[in-house]
Amino acid sequence: MLRIVIRTDVPDECKKSRYGDSITLRRIQSYPDGKIKALIVFKSKNKYEYTLIDAHECKLVKALLDSGAMVLHAQVRKNEVLWTLVCSWDEFKKLTANLNELNLGYELVWKSNFFEDVKLSGSEFEALKLALELGYFENPKKVKLKELAEILNVSEATASNLIRKALKKVVEKSLTNYMC
Repeated sequence: MLRIVIRTDVPDECKKSRYGDSITLRRIQSYPDGKIKALIVFKSKNKYEYTLIDAHECKLVKALLDSGAMVLHAQVRKNEVLWTLVCSWDEFKKLTANLNELNLGYELVWKSNFFEDVKLSGSEFEALKLALELGYFENPKKVKLKELAEILNVSEATASNLIRKALKKVVEKSLTNYMC
């Protein structure tokens, strides 16, 4: 399995967002008719909110999902989208073919073997990824632990524990690789 990050332009049908120019799409799926459903996280009045979009039409998301790849999340900023996906090698080949057919500019930013990385649980990965995306590790913090916990739908203690456990695994793996 591969974990990849692809940068694309924002498709024309997605440029008019009432949620601002920096949103995160999570839990992206498509219906058989090609319409998209996704959970959107956006900042409004100094807090993070989320809403569900339903029956949105997007050729790009359809091309990504039709490849068989699983979209972990997408970060939309101004005129570009960073897509984080998980797929097999065959799905990756189909994904690039689908993107080439769209004639949409894209760039493969990062690709790694998924299971050679740090072994994080799904909840640890989600908490750590969200903390990084929303600026929890910035100085000063752009998001507080309480806000992360609300988005993750867990207590503050659980959010803190997930982040600490994930960081420990990442640091141990990094130091082990560095010392070898």
